[in-house]
Amino acid sequence: MKKFLASLLIFVMTAGNVLAAVGTDVSDGFWAEKEIAACVNDGIISLYDDGSFQPEKEVKRADFNSMLLRALGHALESSTVENKFTDINSESPYYNDILKSDSMGLIYGYPDNTFRPDANITKSEVASIISHITKDEVKDVNVLNQFTDNKTIPAWVRNQFAKSIELDIYVNYPDAQKLLPNKNLNRAEAAVILYKLKNKLNAVKEEYVPPKEEVLGTEHLNISDKAATNEVTVTNMRKIILAGNILKVNFAEKYNSSKSDVGSAVNFTFKDNVFTKEGTLVIPANTTLAGYVQTLEPQKKFNKNAKVTVTFKDLTTPNGQNVTVAGRVVDNNGVLTASKLKTLGKVAAYTAGGAAIGTGAGVGFAAIPSPQNYDTGVAIGLPVGIGVGLIAGLVTPGLAYKADTNDSLYIELTEDLSIYNEQ
Repeated sequence: MKKFLASLLIFVMTAGNVLAAVGTDVSDGFWAEKEIAACVNDGIISLYDDGSFQPEKEVKRADFNSMLLRALGHALESSTVENKFTDINSESPYYNDILKSDSMGLIYGYPDNTFRPDANITKSEVASIISHITKDEVKDVNVLNQFTDNKTIPAWVRNQFAKSIELDIYVNYPDAQKLLPNKNLNRAEAAVILYKLKNKLNAVKEEYVPPKEEVLGTEHLNISDKAATNEVTVTNMRKIILAGNILKVNFAEKYNSSKSDVGSAVNFTFKDNVFTKEGTLVIPANTTLAGYVQTLEPQKKFNKNAKVTVTFKDLTTPNGQNVTVAGRVVDNNGVLTASKLKTLGKVAAYTAGGAAIGTGAGVGFAAIPSPQNYDTGVAIGLPVGIGVGLIAGLVTPGLAYKADTNDSLYIELTEDLSIYNEQ
């Protein structure tokens, strides 16, 4: 029964998220749109800080290694393996993933004890990796003859390329008759290969695939009674915070819309651990949430306040796990703007200021010809000053949107958020 529920869960999540997020620079109908969307939403490949995917960008060895681990279903974890590589250290962002891969024999380093994390990875190298981690042997190397550039395949990888083609875990775009084996792999091509691999995990050797995911139960958050749901699906591998849940975050630094532009980063943090009612840790304290300004309407005359919308990008735990987040600000239809109380305070300040100035002016003018006209000056100057101040408060530009460090914000998830167990 548990296996059935796990399979059903994975199917529903995959079906619902395939086309959910592809990056701001991936247009409708892009040749790898489906695969990119699946990889982004499954946490295999991350978007960049500006929300782009950059499909033509070449992939580094360290990046592909991390992508491959995620595609195979390995959660981020701290490594206890001794580091034998001379070109990485514990400060490297890919350190744990490289050591994890090395301990598994997934992607090897070089004889000189280097991993060369920043070197580009070629399509031939990827074919070799796919062949290495999958079952069986190549059946017929002649499958390469269908490609017009098959003679350019290096001798050391011909059998491996043939095996990846037999498994249909390869990419041959834009020309279906060419493999371009010596080309550096780009991010769109990586998405296609890893999407195919993830859907053929039964072809991967057992030592490279973690245990099957099983649903352990449903637990609940207690953050906001306005949430459409408070359910969290707990599996043996991750916690899945269902869409409709509301999370509370805090601004990581001060924000001022008048000093911001569209595309500017807006960062948040979870100050405290987030537990379910049942006691399961879902999001650890000091997890960060990165976002950026999607739209910004500056404050305008006639007391029109600034309006800001924020797009959330990804969540990063203290251990470095990075997952894509889709959500919206709960209040005011997702628009960040100065509160009505602050707006009234600004108008009141102008009114009070006008009243003081008007009273002073009225008294001054009335007292010049005759000091005994003091009361008359107040009677005339006060209402005039109030009127002028009120009008000024209503016609001058409105307020910028400002937030101080640690100010809180409530976010409703518009897609499920999966956070893998960390060890």
